[in-house]
Formats: sequence, C-alpha cells, structure tokens
Amino acid sequence: MIKISLTTRIRGLQIKDGDIGVLQLGTDAVETVKIKDKNVTLTKLEDGTEAYIIVVGDDSVPAYKAVSGDITIDKLGAVAIGATKVTDAMMNDDVATGLAGDGLSDTTGVIDLDLNELTAAVVAVANDSIAFIDSDGNVSRKESIADLATAMAGVGITATAGVLAADAVSDNIIEGDIQLEDHTATCDSAETEFTLSNTPLANSLDVYLNGMRQPEGSGEAFTLAGDVITFATAPDTTDDLYIRY
Repeated sequence: MIKISLTTRIRGLQIKDGDIGVLQLGTDAVETVKIKDKNVTLTKLEDGTEAYIIVVGDDSVPAYKAVSGDITIDKLGAVAIGATKVTDAMMNDDVATGLAGDGLSDTTGVIDLDLNELTAAVVAVANDSIAFIDSDGNVSRKESIADLATAMAGVGITATAGVLAADAVSDNIIEGDIQLEDHTATCDSAETEFTLSNTPLANSLDVYLNGMRQPEGSGEAFTLAGDVITFATAPDTTDDLYIRY
C-alpha cells in the first residue's frame, strides 16, 4: 500500500476509483474543494428546528432562526400574518384608489361614501329600492319605492306599483247631479219643514222663495239638517218655493 501525504505535491499520479475513503482522510484534511452544482442535498445540512429558516446571523454565519413578530411560518411553509399586524399606515394611497368602486371615492388613502360615484341608471319604481336610515336602531336599511309610495299615499291617493294617482272624487258634480225641486204645492202658511228627495252636499243648496234666494243659517230665513229644510217663518199659500242643490 502506498501512503500519500496530503502536503506532498503529486504530479501525474492516478488513484484508482474508490481507493481513498473517509478513513484515509484526517480531520480538517481538506481545506479547499470544488463540488459540482446541485450535488449537495438537504439531507447533508445540519438538522434544524421545525418551522425555522436559515438566516445569516452574527459574524455573517448562517444559522437557523424562528420567524416571529408580525409574520409566522409553519413546518409546511405556510406563512401567516398576525392579527392587527397590518395597519392603514402600511398601505400606499393607491390601494384605496384601487379598492374604491361604485359609490366610493378616496382622498389621501381614505375611502368615503360618494353617491356621485354611482353608475347612472333608470329607476324602475315597481321593482327598485332606495337606502334610508332606520329610526329603529339608527341603522342602514333599504325599502322598495313601491312600498314607500304605498305608505305615503293618503286619503284620495292610490299607489300602484310605485305610481301615485288621485282617486276619482265621488262628490264631483256633473249636470245630471244638479237637482231642482218644486215645493210650491206644499206651502200652506203653516208648514215650516220641507223634506228633500236627497241630502244636499255642503254649500250646494239654493232656496228660492218667490224668485228670491233665501239666506241660510241660524237667525236667517232657513236652516238645513240632513235632508230637511226648516223655515223660520212658514211660506204663504200663494208663495212659490223652488229648491236647487
């Protein structure tokens, strides 16, 4: 067997493959060596602690370090950002610009509600809704326009699918509604009460005695109660009495 000193310069000597093993090398015997790319595997590294990473530490020496602080990492490599660790101060103003969609605007990184930013659309009163502040809890709610119209419609107004319309007025007067009654035959110098065929509408009654329109009311020529006219003084037998309403 040939013993070779590593301090001896060897020229032109070929060593058979496998003839030099670990036992032939002394401690720290190799100072400079070239290793082919991709020939050192992870199994050759010193065992580290689970979920640690290699960081160049003191004296520029790589060491295993735990990831701590705002970010943590598990043994599978999943990274998590801690709760409350990300604040608005960390964000560039353009983040708010990118996040502000319809109905929102941004000013120096602050997002605000801005109705001018909404997309224009044609309102369908039968189906669309509007936003409002509910007095029950002072919270934001929505209500359909049709329901709002129904709630707002008072006496004489009807809401249909969000459209308000005035009801037909049953008291509207047309020519056929005007009635003229001749009570001349009932005048007998004693009768003061005259019953009409119908009850007159308020302020529609005209009473003519001998062609003269008579004043109505307490202390006047007559009073009206329902469909009954009562004269203060009974018309004479020869009087003409016409009543229109």
